[in-house]
Amino acid sequence: IYEHLAKVAPDAPRMMPVGRLDLNTEGLLLMTNDGELKRQMELPATGVERTYRARAFGEVSQAQLEDLIHGITIEGVRYGKIDANLERRTGRNGWIEMTLTEGKNREVRRVLEHLGLKVSRLIRTRYGPFLLEGLEVGAIDEVRRHDVVAFRKTLK
Repeated sequence: IYEHLAKVAPDAPRMMPVGRLDLNTEGLLLMTNDGELKRQMELPATGVERTYRARAFGEVSQAQLEDLIHGITIEGVRYGKIDANLERRTGRNGWIEMTLTEGKNREVRRVLEHLGLKVSRLIRTRYGPFLLEGLEVGAIDEVRRHDVVAFRKTLK
């Protein structure tokens, strides 16, 4: 990411990623030079929502996904509430949208695998109020200062 950033925004200040994307995950990656903002956005206690779209193979019902709103414990790890919806299904492949606030390591994949699904694609589409929508692969867009100020006021 840093090599790409240097090519497309060579005058940008030193940046840090907000959260992380696993090697096999794509989508929105926020970068900041504000360490305090980074920390606030990553802490589960602040409740910043992250939304993902997952393409998964297997059978799952909307009712099973709706049960995730109460959280789930998998192999001794407790995952908080997850708002999950089956967007569409083609054969045994489906697209599932999931919104969560904790962002634990591989959370989306682990939860869906626990439900018997195999994730073949995972895309983060939203982090807080910031959306991937409209950005091409590899594109960079700067968040306006007043949007950051307004967002900070909503943090717990």
